[in-house]
Amino acid sequence: MTFIKNHFVVILAFMLPLLLIGGLAISTYLPSMLLSTEYDFVYATCGDGTNYYYEYNCETYLNSLYMVENGKLLLRDINPTQDSDSDGTLDVAENYVTRLFLHDTKANEGREITLQEAQSMGLNGLVTSPDGVSVESAYNNSGDFFIFFNGSSHYGYYLTKGSKKSKLNLVNDDDQYYYRDSFKFIGWVISK
Repeated sequence: MTFIKNHFVVILAFMLPLLLIGGLAISTYLPSMLLSTEYDFVYATCGDGTNYYYEYNCETYLNSLYMVENGKLLLRDINPTQDSDSDGTLDVAENYVTRLFLHDTKANEGREITLQEAQSMGLNGLVTSPDGVSVESAYNNSGDFFIFFNGSSHYGYYLTKGSKKSKLNLVNDDDQYYYRDSFKFIGWVISK
């Protein structure tokens, strides 16, 4: 106890920066940990994870294939002359493999579903959920904290609301061939 009294200024000089860093960490990460929504969502991916270039620009293909109308997922016919990725091969000849997923936002995990399952759900096709949360693509410096660490950087998908952001664990998003343009948000699940 005497040591603390005699060296109070020195101890305080070491503790203040640590408290400042701790306060910054809490104010930065706590809001994203509290971000949640009551609504799950459906999304589609394109490609099978075996060819990076195959998935490079299939978002345009997914946008022309799926749409939500009157609360239901519709599958549209693809224009036989469409070439979404402008590679000289028509989309009907590309043999794109599309997959649908239901993402459970509370557990932050997804599972593959059939087209019939997706079409049986009531969907809200707006990017923002009824409780104000959105799904957005963002660039992330995952290892950077203040000025001390320099980690990896990558694109990912996040739940966002205002300045709050929470990383989504999408199916296969850690696959080496995963590409951000192979993702299409379809809609928020309003009823199952």
